[in-house]
Amino acid sequence: MLRKIVFIWVEVLGFLAGGLSVWFGINNYVAVADVIRILPLGDSITQGGRRERQEYTYRYPLYCMLRERGINVDFIGSLKTGLDPQATWPDCKTVPFDRDHEGHYGWTTSKVRDHLASWLQTYPHPPDVVLLHLGTNDQKASDFNQAIIEPLKDIIAMLRKVNPRVVIFVGHLNFNDGAALKIRPLVEAMATELSTEESPVMTVPFYQGWIEDPHKPHTDTFDWAHPNPQGQEKMAQKWYEAIKPFLKKLGQQNNQQQENSNR
Repeated sequence: MLRKIVFIWVEVLGFLAGGLSVWFGINNYVAVADVIRILPLGDSITQGGRRERQEYTYRYPLYCMLRERGINVDFIGSLKTGLDPQATWPDCKTVPFDRDHEGHYGWTTSKVRDHLASWLQTYPHPPDVVLLHLGTNDQKASDFNQAIIEPLKDIIAMLRKVNPRVVIFVGHLNFNDGAALKIRPLVEAMATELSTEESPVMTVPFYQGWIEDPHKPHTDTFDWAHPNPQGQEKMAQKWYEAIKPFLKKLGQQNNQQQENSNR
């Protein structure tokens, strides 16, 4: 009963405050609903954690961004460390950073696919949202369909098996030339083919506005591939903009599931 009262009060506040309160209302609606579980799934661009540089990855600014907006999220995954186990992440102001993730430095798409089923069994709850960024280590493959697309399809099938309503965001590679240009339309076609109303598959265009050359002014990378703090912030912002339209629905969905389990 208390949960329902809180929801009603938030919606009344949004109505009274007028048009500018719409996003405020959504944020607070999600904040009081059950937690939204997010799985960051990928390679080194997801894991990060080299001690000699601020390789926090997009996970750090994204988590801070979500929490600062009052969104109750839980990052999940079998790992908590970076490439260097001694690497540390700062807090998000007064909130400790949630270090859980499923990023594996140097791994190919098929290698991640081959281990995913066992990882999923270790999570206390299945993910509601998956941030999938793979393919960087497959750019020298002779067949991108076999090396990237087919494993991605298998990954999506496994994720849907544990949560038929999972929302999946597939990040495009952070490159504006080379193999990435051939991979990009294949990923777009896959997302279009697999996306459903119940379980959307959306792509995120990280290459847009991205400067991968570390020798150029305002570069977004340390070394062509791994995002520096500016690039990490850019990636976080693009993930957030992709996730934002789904937040209210996910909050309501998880709250309904919780209410059903309490009956």
